[in-house]
Amino acid sequence: MRFLATAHRIALSLYLVFSGADVFAHAKTDVVTVGNGDHITGAINSMSAGKLAIDTDYAGTIYVKWRQVQQITSRYLYEVRLDNGDRLYGRFDPTEATEQLTFNISGTQRQLDIKDIVQIRTIEEELADKLDIKVSTTAYADPEVRTLVFSAASTYASRDGRTGFSARIDDHRATGSDQQNTVKSSSNSTNVTLFREFWRERGKSDAFRILNAVYSSNDSLGVAHRASLGFGFGRYLMEDLGNELAMSIGVQGVQERRESCEAQGRSRTMDISTVAENGLATCNDAELFINLQWHLYSFQSRDMDIYFTSNAYPSLSDEGRLRGDMKLVLDWELFNNFFWSINARAELDNAGDQDDDSLDTTDFTLSTGITWKY
Repeated sequence: MRFLATAHRIALSLYLVFSGADVFAHAKTDVVTVGNGDHITGAINSMSAGKLAIDTDYAGTIYVKWRQVQQITSRYLYEVRLDNGDRLYGRFDPTEATEQLTFNISGTQRQLDIKDIVQIRTIEEELADKLDIKVSTTAYADPEVRTLVFSAASTYASRDGRTGFSARIDDHRATGSDQQNTVKSSSNSTNVTLFREFWRERGKSDAFRILNAVYSSNDSLGVAHRASLGFGFGRYLMEDLGNELAMSIGVQGVQERRESCEAQGRSRTMDISTVAENGLATCNDAELFINLQWHLYSFQSRDMDIYFTSNAYPSLSDEGRLRGDMKLVLDWELFNNFFWSINARAELDNAGDQDDDSLDTTDFTLSTGITWKY
């Protein structure tokens, strides 16, 4: 029941984030010329992670390695992001140049080196064309252990910034026995994140303001509920075709429901009203957040993507309190849209075992399975 309730919250969050987007038709009239001279006609969805996605009538969605593209012609409006952080809005015109694309910006043509383009997105087109969606699930079962891992992520870009969503649920149940009794144990961890990046300078994406909201819970760390809302600033430190590194820092407010609000090394004053009906205490804190994101992708016969995200949360109101988390995902391409994934997650909270020796200060999982990407 807890798993179903969390899944319902995830579906509702997705609806709230993306339901307000406008939907328009994009005729499949774009023409892409590749290195061997072939012409592919369809609707360009996007270019990211070194692949150009083209929706065709005759073969569904075709993925073309960006290094194979020679020319693009389209009457639709696109956002092009360059490796220097510039964001350009215009249309692709025919060109005779090699290793360059002609980009029409409000009637002015500009020659863009293909190797300098790191991302392309459609503007004011179908919502499905602007979404990057990734879903994976892993199930492991034996007579004594059952583990279920579900993860999903999606991003949506507009002229002013980018909105993102990610979710992960880890559900673990084990059955064992000692000399007298059968022992059953279960644990669950959940993380749902919504964020919005606002470009700080029109036409540039290397610096941004960020607003994020996070809901999480973790049985092993003794957190029944944690919700945070924060604001900060970030910058892309590296934006190359195949390599992206970003960092952000800010302040956030946090509400937790746990066994005790006792601070690290001292007692915190707590009203009786902060104690919930189930006996858990509701604790309110302020803390910094420091986020590091790294994405590396290589273009081989079987492409490989590596995603790494790390967060540190030093507390501002609870001296000595430090928590953090880390996520690592490695995707290896099997065939179109399907990848073999290795997924690692770790959480740290130096207050996790306070008042309860059965709790931990760290929690981690490692899983592998099949991932579908849209």
